[in-house]
Amino acid sequence: MKKLFTFLLIHIALMQAQAAILTTIPSAMTQGGMIHINVTFLDQASGTFSSNVESGTPQMKPLALWSPGNNFDAMSPWYMTLDPTQEARQYSNRFGFLVDTGASSLIPGGKSLGIRMLSSMPGLGAYFYNTSGNGTFAPVFLTSGSAHDYVLWNGTMWHTVFTMPASTPYGTPVSATFEFFLADSAAGSAVDYTTTASAAAGYSTTTQTVSWTAIPEPSAWVLLLSAGVVAAVLRRRNIA
Repeated sequence: MKKLFTFLLIHIALMQAQAAILTTIPSAMTQGGMIHINVTFLDQASGTFSSNVESGTPQMKPLALWSPGNNFDAMSPWYMTLDPTQEARQYSNRFGFLVDTGASSLIPGGKSLGIRMLSSMPGLGAYFYNTSGNGTFAPVFLTSGSAHDYVLWNGTMWHTVFTMPASTPYGTPVSATFEFFLADSAAGSAVDYTTTASAAAGYSTTTQTVSWTAIPEPSAWVLLLSAGVVAAVLRRRNIA
């Protein structure tokens, strides 16, 4: 047991020695690949929107599991939320909103597409993430600090960073339901989370639910328990 405990301490020390400072959030590709929430818009009163989600259920993990031993640059806007030494929230940015341009109508002038979060599991956070300049990590939808429960969108692919508290138990199913609507104001950018708008009259909406699975970082107690199990197995083998 003592040898295994020493091994764990050495392993942790080696990880810390090899630690890197990350200036970006590990991409969706390093988390298992993109999963698109596909949206079709038709400029008509009925059946305006349709949507579907590609197969797969993303896992939400902390940085300690996505990129073991590493930390985020303390100057990055997402440092306080995601760094292992701070809130260490579990996260995933595999889901990407995307309009099927080949099957969709052009967005009418002076309008934009809207995405509203209708409901979500308590604790779910959503952030607009951009690495340009000093970087942006802005709360959107129902996240504390956001201006609205919706964003205005021009239809280009947008990967939102979704998060859950570090304490979320292993295997917890997480879900959120979104509504797609035509907004009566143009978007000031590809993803506009500050402009106030309403649903344009004369168009229908649709909803889509997506899901994740929470995978928290194993605690030190779990590691020690694992060491104890291994030690017990080794003792039994020695006795046999």
